[in-house]
Amino acid sequence: MENLQQQLATVQDELKAQRARFAALVDALPDGVMFTTSEGHALATNQLCRDLFGLGTTGVDDQLQDMAEAIQHHFRDPADFLTRTQAQRATGGNLLGEEFVLTDGRVVERRYVVLADKSLGHMVSFRDVTAQRQQEARIQELEQRLTEQREMYTTVLDQLKVEVVVFDAEHRYQYANAQCFKDAETREWVIGKNDFEYFAYRQRPLELATTRWQKFDEAVQTRTEVAWEESMLSPDGIQQIWRHFIPVFAPDGTLRMMVGTGSNLTLRRQAERKLVEQREFYEFTLNHIPCDIGVFDVEGRYLFVNATGIKDPAKREWVIGKDNFDYCERYGYPRALAEERHVRLTEAFRERRLVTFEETFDRPEGIRHQFRCLQPVFYPDGSPRMIVAYGLDITERVGTERALRHAKLAAESAVRAREIFLANMSHEIRTPMNAILGMSQLLAKTELAPDQDSYRQAITTSAEHLLVIINDILDLSKLEAGKMALEQVGFTPTHLLAEIEQTLHYKAEEKGLRLLTRVAPTVPRVLLGDPYRIRQVLLNLAGNSIKFTDSGYVAITCDFVPSPDGSTGNVMFRVADTGIGIEPEFVQHIFNEFSQQDSSVTRKFGGTGLGLSITRNLLKLMGSDIQLDSTLNKGTVMQFALSLPVGSTEDLAPKVILPADSPTRQFLRDKRVLLVEDNRFNRQIAKTFLSHAQVQVTEAEHGAIAVELAQHTRFDLILMDIQMPVMDGYAATALLRQQLGLSTPIVALTANAVKGEREKCLSAGMNGYLAKPFKEEELLRVVGDWTLTMPLPTLPPEPAATSDFLLPPAEPTEAPTVKLYGVEDLLAAGQGDLEFVSFMLETFVESCEEAMKNLALGMQEQNITILKTTAHTLKPNLVHLHALNLLPPVEALDQWQGSFEAAALKPLVDSIRLLLLDVVAQIRLDMAA
Repeated sequence: MENLQQQLATVQDELKAQRARFAALVDALPDGVMFTTSEGHALATNQLCRDLFGLGTTGVDDQLQDMAEAIQHHFRDPADFLTRTQAQRATGGNLLGEEFVLTDGRVVERRYVVLADKSLGHMVSFRDVTAQRQQEARIQELEQRLTEQREMYTTVLDQLKVEVVVFDAEHRYQYANAQCFKDAETREWVIGKNDFEYFAYRQRPLELATTRWQKFDEAVQTRTEVAWEESMLSPDGIQQIWRHFIPVFAPDGTLRMMVGTGSNLTLRRQAERKLVEQREFYEFTLNHIPCDIGVFDVEGRYLFVNATGIKDPAKREWVIGKDNFDYCERYGYPRALAEERHVRLTEAFRERRLVTFEETFDRPEGIRHQFRCLQPVFYPDGSPRMIVAYGLDITERVGTERALRHAKLAAESAVRAREIFLANMSHEIRTPMNAILGMSQLLAKTELAPDQDSYRQAITTSAEHLLVIINDILDLSKLEAGKMALEQVGFTPTHLLAEIEQTLHYKAEEKGLRLLTRVAPTVPRVLLGDPYRIRQVLLNLAGNSIKFTDSGYVAITCDFVPSPDGSTGNVMFRVADTGIGIEPEFVQHIFNEFSQQDSSVTRKFGGTGLGLSITRNLLKLMGSDIQLDSTLNKGTVMQFALSLPVGSTEDLAPKVILPADSPTRQFLRDKRVLLVEDNRFNRQIAKTFLSHAQVQVTEAEHGAIAVELAQHTRFDLILMDIQMPVMDGYAATALLRQQLGLSTPIVALTANAVKGEREKCLSAGMNGYLAKPFKEEELLRVVGDWTLTMPLPTLPPEPAATSDFLLPPAEPTEAPTVKLYGVEDLLAAGQGDLEFVSFMLETFVESCEEAMKNLALGMQEQNITILKTTAHTLKPNLVHLHALNLLPPVEALDQWQGSFEAAALKPLVDSIRLLLLDVVAQIRLDMAA
């Protein structure tokens, strides 16, 4: 018994020792290990397992607890872990390499091993493979990046337009891009082969392979890049290839690889040959152009010059790369010539435009004149590139121009002589005619015996007839000189014929004739054309018909034939009468100047024979002609067609009005306006207009006074004339804006209604612009625009009449005396105040007398500035008084561009002076009446 106990103790000690050795062995394993029963209850765990899952010292708090359930919360997906563990127990087999993710992100690999026949339970080990998996992911990522980079570089190399190959030290292909071998199978085959093998495979000359081998050795021996041109036969012909061998050496100095490239130069060589051919062609062409042609760089050096510019080939070759200073110094030309050319070249680049100038040379054959043109050329970014220069020998042209100038001066002298004659004739005849007509009007206001009144009427009729002749001659002169311009404005045909009927009604009634007018229903209400000239033509034709018709009627009709689209049409005007008619043999001469049927016609009916000639010229100016159909002693029909656009009521001139009870007039009351104007007549007109609206006006005769007044007085608006003595409008505006910092609105008043004048005034600091002459409504509208916010009302155009036949005309009044001026604007400005009109006329006469003195002074001192200033000051006064005959010479003097030329200016100034005397005489005569 004792022996058995000792044996039991020995076995127990041995068992303990084995357990201890087993526990030590398990603890030494690199994995966390646990032993469980087949039901999953813990038998034992090693330290690494306890650390991994936070178990106690023995690893088991309750040996009856399921270990899978005990540690499931350490896994990211506990349910998955538990499900897979239970499934593994059920199968009863081994499972290695199963991976799970813990809650802290670590990855563990589980090995599930069944011990013996399940009676010994299960061994479950967990190995931390996080670092291993991370390393594997990193390796995989690097391999992916390497693959992508390789694909990228291969793609890039394949997309290059040059051949790229890589050889090893034995001249064997290691790489070739798609440009080198387009066939993928060939690219794959050639790897590891040399050029001899490749050329034999492609059946190409081995001499090329030998050359490449030699170049390969040369690059290795010289350790530098080697380049050469290679010719190869291809299906597209001979190809020129520019090849490079670039050796790459290892750190120890041995050859690592050889990089080869090849660029196809075939197209480039063809282009170079083409360029040479083109250059030769262009040089050949330029050398045969009969004008100097040169090209200069940005420094003024010659890049090219043709044979016309420099005939000596040696000189042409030498001058390339030289400038004009070098050229003039070498060949003995004046330095001033080089300096002038340098200035012009610099100017062309600086101003970025074509520069032209003339050069004069003294040659053995005489003085030669050259016209030079310099055209700058710029790169797309705007930087200068070159100048193309060309020159023409204009010696003959200069001579011709001189002859033409002499001829032109002679012709202009003749025209001026004619104009002076017409002006003198007009003045010399109009002055006594105005006196005769004026006295006749005075006589009409006295008691006269019947025979005396008859004499007076004969005097009046004769004087009026003489004035008509003068007007015909002046119209004919304008037409022949091409100075008559046409308007294109909206007008109403029915109103036009109504005005003609109104004008001629008295004459027709006096002869017992019926005057008929008709506008066809098809005629549009509004047409676009020159109603004044159409009226003049119809008055002339109808007036002639009345003159040469003793009984019956005179009919004026208007018809319309529209175009297919209806936007235009032919307007047919027809004048028919039952008069004396015209003999067939005289019809072809009826439109000649000063032409009448026979002398008896002149004696019986009067006239100069100019009317129909003027009519025909006017119609030709409007693109038409007159058609005549006449039967002797039965009557005449004259008709013409005008192609005119169809308008609308919007094309009719709107009427801008400002009624006396307008709220705007009330709002303008007591507004303070500074009126800066040197012309007393213009100041009075503007002041009167403004006074009607109760505007407080302060006057200033020039800019200096205006600046002084503006410093001490507040104004709501400044109306500023432009051309004034002492200080003009521009200078005054600059002082008010820049030095005084005045923000008061400034509106320019100027007679220069030309393009660009408005922009010039605004850029000078002015706020608005009003051209003279202006109407009362226009002036008040401008004042309202800058001092009020209420717009002025605009009335629509008068509606066109709709009836086919016009209403009977009103009773005719006595035919008015023809005058050289009109007071309609003055009556409107003064609201019918005759004393105001009389004052303004006296002011105008004084300004005319002052203007004549200044004109004489300007001619005496040969001062073009005085002449132009006088004309500029006079022009708006003439417009206000409708003295339109004076406007052409006054405008010509105002717009004179040259310097003082007595021969040209004297006839112009004389004509203005005579016409001024004519107008002044008419005014004084009327005022005396």
